[in-house]
Amino acid sequence: MPVRKFRSIEDMAGLVWRDPGDPELVRAMAGLWDIARRTRRRSFPPGVHRHASLEDMQLAQGRWEDRPASP
Repeated sequence: MPVRKFRSIEDMAGLVWRDPGDPELVRAMAGLWDIARRTRRRSFPPGVHRHASLEDMQLAQGRWEDRPASP
């Protein structure tokens, strides 16, 4: 994906806006999601988590924040 630099707002007028249903829109979105997936680390363990009370849930979430992020 190329990086574009603009000297003014007027230079941005030539950007391409894709219409809904355009196959290029799907490819652009997939590329963006791939970048987000590779750069954003998960802040919680995967899976479904059950808790006996709201306090238990908050304690578990506090432990998740203390642990290192996983890829």
